[in-house]
Amino acid sequence: MKKILIIFCVVISAVNNSAFAEKLPDFTLSIFEKNENFVLSKEIQGKKVLINFWATWCTSCIHEIPLLESLKEKYKDDVQFIAINAGEKNHLVNRFLKKYKFSYKQLMDNDRTLSKALGVESLPVTIVIDQNLNILYRDVVPPKSL
Repeated sequence: MKKILIIFCVVISAVNNSAFAEKLPDFTLSIFEKNENFVLSKEIQGKKVLINFWATWCTSCIHEIPLLESLKEKYKDDVQFIAINAGEKNHLVNRFLKKYKFSYKQLMDNDRTLSKALGVESLPVTIVIDQNLNILYRDVVPPKSL
């Protein structure tokens, strides 16, 4: 029985780790408060990218801002940081950003198309991808290092 349990745990672990072999779909989202689009494949320029999905009502999102900012400062030459608001109106995001400062690009997933495609059902979610759009990390908390 112990052997079966051990084998089961190993298989489950392998299945969970294989999820990170998936690719992030290339996407185009609007840049907050600009009349411009952001196309991921054209913007990453050979760097890793940390993508953080958030919302104004999400207290965990607020609490992780200092950690994300410290990661950005530490890895600013090697990693591009992107925040994606998941489906809120511009005026709510604008009011939030006046109070809580993000120092990196803000994108709007207004209809939550990308969030839904990635199965983002609760917030926050942080995803790290390589320059080939391979997902290296995905969790409800930012990684401790990149």
